[in-house]
Amino acid sequence: MLAFVTAIGLGLLAPSFVRAAPVASFTFSPASPLTGEDVTFTSTSTGYTSQSWDLDGDGECNDGTGPSVHRSFNIAGAYSVGLCVTDGVNRATSTQQVTVRNRPPIADFSYAPAAPFAGDTIVFTSKATDPDGPIVGLGWDLDNDGAFDDGGGGSASTVFSAPGAYTVRLQVLDRDGATAVATATVVVAKRPPKVFAFSPTVQMIATVGRTATRVRTLSIDAPDGSRVSVSCFGRGCPFRRLTRSAGVRSPSGRPHAHAARRIRIQRLRRRLLRPGAIVKVRVSQANTIGKFTRFRIRRGKVPRRTDRCLMPGSTRPVQCPPP
Repeated sequence: MLAFVTAIGLGLLAPSFVRAAPVASFTFSPASPLTGEDVTFTSTSTGYTSQSWDLDGDGECNDGTGPSVHRSFNIAGAYSVGLCVTDGVNRATSTQQVTVRNRPPIADFSYAPAAPFAGDTIVFTSKATDPDGPIVGLGWDLDNDGAFDDGGGGSASTVFSAPGAYTVRLQVLDRDGATAVATATVVVAKRPPKVFAFSPTVQMIATVGRTATRVRTLSIDAPDGSRVSVSCFGRGCPFRRLTRSAGVRSPSGRPHAHAARRIRIQRLRRRLLRPGAIVKVRVSQANTIGKFTRFRIRRGKVPRRTDRCLMPGSTRPVQCPPP
């Protein structure tokens, strides 16, 4: 009994322990995230018994618990993220700004026809996309002058009158001010010549004599809108050259798309052509492969016939291209 009292009297007390206050801190990765990228927030706090997160910047740590959380941000900008820790008595917070970078737009376009000819209208259509927001501006450079002032919408069109390789560009702008440019080289080919909708026919009916050939008729079935030229060289020819136009009209006055007019060369009718004489017939039309037929008068034999083609703008006969 005396020992206990003595101890009390001497003021000897049991030792006490003081708990350190919690400290809130955290890191995040990646350090410079892009829009849509997953960001991991990891606590480096000390002295806590529980921790919670503020991921929406409203000042309330009610968006997650535990040592780490994840979040992505769909729009570029600066975002406030906070961590709250407590030991049951004391509370501490840490807040950081996360700068989220914009993803630039992706410029792309297509055009039709894919293999254009000179004189075709070519339509260009944007296929541009943006991974984190809308595209707010488009500009076309169709004349390769470096300025995107030849159209401002999702599509544009132009005509290249001559064959060649042409550079076309599309510039796109997103809501955060980022731009991207797509470039394409459009190869424009020379337009192939047309063919007659109705194939011309040339017919000579003649009587072959021992010393001369009498032409009974020379007729040409020429497509609507074509031009017929007949030349005659040698003894017995009544002319050197004459031309006719084939114009066929419907009752409405419009041309027939597949009509032909029969042209008879009356000045050769019943004419006696001597051996060596040559009759040439050319049927032509603008931008169209024409027809060439030649008759060579022979002694005691039927005229020798040769059929060739005429390329547009030329009078020289050539082998016909394959159909």
